[in-house]
Amino acid sequence: MRLRWTVIGALALACLANTGVANGYLTRGRQLTSIELKGSNGYSAQIVVDRNQHLTLTTTKEAFTTEYLSHDTLPDPNLIKATLKGFGKISVRFHPRGPARRAPAFAGCNGPRPRVRTGIVRGVIDFSGERDYTRLEAREAPAEIEEWKRQICRPGTGPEVVNFDQTDWISKFSAGFSFIARKYRPGVLEGGNQVLYSAETDEEPSTPGGPILIVRRASVEAPATAFDAHPEHMVIAPPPPFTGAGTFARTPESVFTWTGDLSIQFPGRDALSLAGPEFETDYCRRNVGCLRQHIESPDGAF
Repeated sequence: MRLRWTVIGALALACLANTGVANGYLTRGRQLTSIELKGSNGYSAQIVVDRNQHLTLTTTKEAFTTEYLSHDTLPDPNLIKATLKGFGKISVRFHPRGPARRAPAFAGCNGPRPRVRTGIVRGVIDFSGERDYTRLEAREAPAEIEEWKRQICRPGTGPEVVNFDQTDWISKFSAGFSFIARKYRPGVLEGGNQVLYSAETDEEPSTPGGPILIVRRASVEAPATAFDAHPEHMVIAPPPPFTGAGTFARTPESVFTWTGDLSIQFPGRDALSLAGPEFETDYCRRNVGCLRQHIESPDGAF
């Protein structure tokens, strides 16, 4: 089980003029504790805690991923304790099994290889997702602690790199921050597909002691023909788990509209509409430009 670490905005620290790092960036040391679990209804789950006691419980099934971000109240990588009020609690101790090992070095980086301690956690893990879409009940689960010191990495490599190269798309359409369709160059996505549809929503529960943030995501790939976009009139109808379709069109008054019944239903939640006048839309073509439709100013042109 090798941990996958994604840091939003981590590369903002990449170019430090006084570090002596040329043509690369410097990463700080990291420490991650990871617990792997199986939930009900076919869901898999992972609990990850970093050195700063940030805790993320992630549930995954097919196209759906839901993250519950909270914090660990115990400053010890061998002990994890957190209360997700309204969802459950976590209170476990890490027990190593066998000697520590060295993991492969990060591609494109120079620095000490990560040190990995494999074992199990014992204690209480009790979690119930919204409307019981999945339940996690465990007294013991596989776990590992991965530690590494600072690394000097080439741009685009290393432990703090997001999954998709944002420069590889050909065209894209977005409706606010909730929905985006991207068409990529051949070979970027696996399986011969070129189109990736994704939806995302987040919320901050007001319940004291609850998760800091809940982030819900869904993504599905499709053939190139699924997003044959034209800026004057587009009908976007992604495959399941999306339902319905959205239409982006220029009216006779040269005002662009985004209408339809395009929606998605995240686990444990009501269906979420992804089309309507409340969404700001954005359509871009590589090396051509973007057509943006803002709610405040409806005019847009390449």
